[in-house]
Amino acid sequence: MGRVTVFASAGCSHCARAKAFLDARGVPHAVIDLTTHPARLADQRALTGSSSVPQVLFNREVVGGADDLEALEAELGPDGFLERVREALAAPDPTTPRLALDATPPVDADGPVATPTPSRPPMPRHDDDDDDEPIVATLNGVRFGFVAMIRELRSIVRVGDSAPRGLMRVVQRRCFTGADLVTALLGKHPSDLGREAAAAFAQRLCDAQVVREVGGSNPGALKIRFRDDPRALYRLQPDNHPGWLNPWRLAWVPRADDALARDDPASLCAALRAEFTRLCDAHADAANPGAVRYDALRSTPDFERLRVRSCALRSARLDALGRTARLAFLINAYNLSVGLAIAAFGAPRTRAHRRTFFDDVRLCVGSYSYSLSEIEHGLLRGNARAPYGLFRPFAASDPRVRFATVRIPRDSGDSKDSSNDSSSAPRDGVEVDARIHFALNCGARSCPPVSSYTPTDVDEELEAAAEAFVEGSTFVDVDKRTVTTSAIFRWYARDFGRTDEEVLGRIRGWMPAGRGRSALEGMLADGRGGVRLAYAPYDWTTNASDSTSDYDATATRSEYSWLLGG
Repeated sequence: MGRVTVFASAGCSHCARAKAFLDARGVPHAVIDLTTHPARLADQRALTGSSSVPQVLFNREVVGGADDLEALEAELGPDGFLERVREALAAPDPTTPRLALDATPPVDADGPVATPTPSRPPMPRHDDDDDDEPIVATLNGVRFGFVAMIRELRSIVRVGDSAPRGLMRVVQRRCFTGADLVTALLGKHPSDLGREAAAAFAQRLCDAQVVREVGGSNPGALKIRFRDDPRALYRLQPDNHPGWLNPWRLAWVPRADDALARDDPASLCAALRAEFTRLCDAHADAANPGAVRYDALRSTPDFERLRVRSCALRSARLDALGRTARLAFLINAYNLSVGLAIAAFGAPRTRAHRRTFFDDVRLCVGSYSYSLSEIEHGLLRGNARAPYGLFRPFAASDPRVRFATVRIPRDSGDSKDSSNDSSSAPRDGVEVDARIHFALNCGARSCPPVSSYTPTDVDEELEAAAEAFVEGSTFVDVDKRTVTTSAIFRWYARDFGRTDEEVLGRIRGWMPAGRGRSALEGMLADGRGGVRLAYAPYDWTTNASDSTSDYDATATRSEYSWLLGG
C-alpha cells in the first residue's frame, strides 16, 4: 500500500504542527527524522527540491509543509482531503530508496554514530550511604563521600555574606574565606591537622568540587588552587552558582561513554540529543502541538540517566580536536545544552530570564566549564560580544580562548574593551563562519531546527542548514525593492558582511533557484541600488508547555535541594 511520509527535524514547531494535523485526522504517516539521520536531507532535496522542513509527501507527490497541508484541506474540503489521502494509501508502496524507512545512521570515518547505551547506569543515591559515591577525603580515620563531606562542612564552617569589595561594591552570598575553612578544620580536628595539612586537605576538597572558588581569575576552570587567605572566597557546591548541566555529583556513576567522549565527542552529543528528543516526544503536550511538558520530563529516571551520560563530556579534550571536529562538537553541545537546561531549570520566557539563562547555565567539558554564551560568542564567534553586550566572553588571559574554532588575534580577548563600532562584531582579523547561526537553536520558535553535525561533513551540513533557513525565512518584494528576512541578519550583520550589499549577496547565495532568487539577482544587477533589508519579528516563545515552570537563576541550587536542609 501507499504511504504518507513526513521529513522532519527535532524541535521544529512547524514539523510538530504538520504531524499533529495528520494525527488529528487519523492519517497514518511515517517520519524520516533529519536530526537523527542528517544525511537523509539529500533524499528530501532530491524528492522535493526543498531544504526546509517539514516536507510531506503522498507517496512521491509533494504536498509541502504545514501551511500547504492546511491549504490543501481548505481547497478540497475535509472530505475531499481524506479522499485524497485514501487514494494515496491505496496506491502501490513507493519503491524509491529515497523514501526507505530502514536507513542506517550516518557513518563517519570511525564507524557509526553512537546510539544511546542499552545498559543504563544506576541512579546516584542521595542519602547518607556512601556506597554509590566516591570517597572524596579521609579525616581522622573516617571516609567521607561527597554527600557526607558537604554535610560535615556545613556543620563546622560559618557561611555568610561577604563585605562589599571593589569599585562595584559586590556582596557575595553564602560564602566563606579560605582562612575560615582552614580554621574550622583545625577547630574540629586539632590533633590530626596542622595548618599546612589543613590547607592541603582543603585543596583536595576543591579538587573533588565539594568547594568552589567565588570569582577568581578564571571562573570556568574546574581545577582551582586553594588559598589559605582571608581575601579568597569559597562556597560549598550546593550554594554555588551557576548551575551545571553535568555536575560532579552525577559523575561518580560509572560511564561507558568516556572513551567515545575522548575520541568523538561530537557523535556522543548527537546521540545524547537523539535520546533527549525521544524523551521530548514521549512528553509532548497533546493540547498544544509542538510543546513539551518539561516539568514532567524532568521528573523521570530517564532524564536523570541522560544527565549522568552527559558527564562523560568531562573526558572530552578540545585541544585534541581539529577545526571541523571542534566545530561539529560545539554546535551539537550547544543544542544539547539548551534542551537539557530548559528541562532541568525551567523555560526562559522573559528578556531578563534569557540573559541569565545563557550566562549562568554551564556545561563541563574537559577541565573547564562553559556557559551557553561562552560557547556561542566565545568559541564559535571568535570571542565577539553578544548583541547589545558590553564585554567579550573571555579575558585575554583566559586559557579557554585557545579552543575557539576561528583564529583570534592576540589582543582580541580583552573583555573590558568596548571600542568596536558594533557590539556584536568580531574583531578585525577574526573570520567567523556565519553559517553557525543557522545551526544553533536557543530554544525559541524562530530558531533553526536542530540537526546533528558530524566532523567529516560539517561544512556540507552547515551549507544545507543555511540554505534551508534562508529558504524558509526570506521573502523578496520587487515592487518595494525589499528583502525581508530573519532578525539574525541584523543582530549579527558583521558576521555576514560589512555592508548591506555584502549581506544581500550572502543571502542570494543561499537562496534556492526560483523566482525569489531571480528577483533578488535582478535588483542587485539593475544598477538602481536601494535594495532595502527588512527583518521579520523574532518569536522568542519556547516549545515549553504552559505547565513548565519559568526559569529562575536561583533555581539552579535545586540541583542539591536534597542537601540544603542537611
